[in-house]
Amino acid sequence: LQTLQICKGDIVISRLSVKIVASVMSAVFILGASITAYAGSIHQDYTGAKAVAASELLHVQSTFDMIRTQNENNFFVEAYDVKESSARLKWNGDKVYLGYNIFVYNPVTHEFDEYATTNKTDIVINNLQNDTSYEFMITSCVGDDVLGMVHVDTASLRPVLRVKDSSSDGVALKVSNTYDNSRIEIYRSEDGKKFRKIATVTDDKYFDRDVEQKEFYRYKAVMHFENGKTESDVVEANVPEKMGLPKVSGATKTYAYYTAVTAKGSPQYALLNSPECHTDEKTGIRMIGDYYCVALGSYYGSRIGTRYRITFSTGKSIKVILCDQKANRHTDSKHQYARRNCDVMEFYVEKSKIPDGVRGNYGNLEQFKGDIVGIERYSL
Repeated sequence: LQTLQICKGDIVISRLSVKIVASVMSAVFILGASITAYAGSIHQDYTGAKAVAASELLHVQSTFDMIRTQNENNFFVEAYDVKESSARLKWNGDKVYLGYNIFVYNPVTHEFDEYATTNKTDIVINNLQNDTSYEFMITSCVGDDVLGMVHVDTASLRPVLRVKDSSSDGVALKVSNTYDNSRIEIYRSEDGKKFRKIATVTDDKYFDRDVEQKEFYRYKAVMHFENGKTESDVVEANVPEKMGLPKVSGATKTYAYYTAVTAKGSPQYALLNSPECHTDEKTGIRMIGDYYCVALGSYYGSRIGTRYRITFSTGKSIKVILCDQKANRHTDSKHQYARRNCDVMEFYVEKSKIPDGVRGNYGNLEQFKGDIVGIERYSL
């Protein structure tokens, strides 16, 4: 009789009953791919079992039902919130125990390995393998009572679809979290309800060129694989409109201190001092997400929070958000650029964090070099 000291103090649990059950279980598991599973501070690396046949599962379940009857007639354990790589287990019964041991079946050794110990009645199991079967057993921390078991089938992979970029030329999409040798189809909707297939992709990228400016499109990816199909969440893309360019190059990119905006009731102040706004440590520019805070002439819009895509002659593009409007009296007749410095775009910055290389013009930094060759505005 082997024993294992798991709980605090001198409480010892017998593993005899666990081995008995494991010996019965060993006949009904099919060895599969390698699994690494973790729970709490105790974990084991082992070769797992891919989904077993329904008849075998019934055999396994009946075995545990018999053991449960001998120990705890009214103990209930279930798995819920089962995902690709995690699941939650919870249990209850007529008796309350000082602690519980969680075991996971190891089809290599044909035994149940210690997996975690807890004094709660639920646990999150992480780092499971997708599309895989697991058997978990709950025992009391005191004595050798086998209280119950639960079977878990983790979910299949779901593709992840992201909008990498959206311009007036099209929408760039990227698909990840897919099986090897699966078939990926891209679907699009104009109204968010009816989707139609627009492409079957052979790699992880797709560029949708069939778009119209100022339109919103919704996309999803459907992955077909050996055991079925799954689909991604729906993502949305806003195709911006091209706007006219001024007669100046816009190579000079000036800046203003964001702390100079002091009217607390203004939308400018609210945006620049919002919890979502932060200073980029590399450039010293205020940002909302990955959008740089800028001022533009009224030709490009006056609504604070409007977003744009700016393209330079170097081929690089940045995203900006309107945090202020250049005063009309300081701009050309069309209100596209400031007359004094011939600048189209003015960054709002934190004074103490301006890089040395700026020297009065953010166009001196590599990521902002070049003439402005494209200004596109996203719909609100």
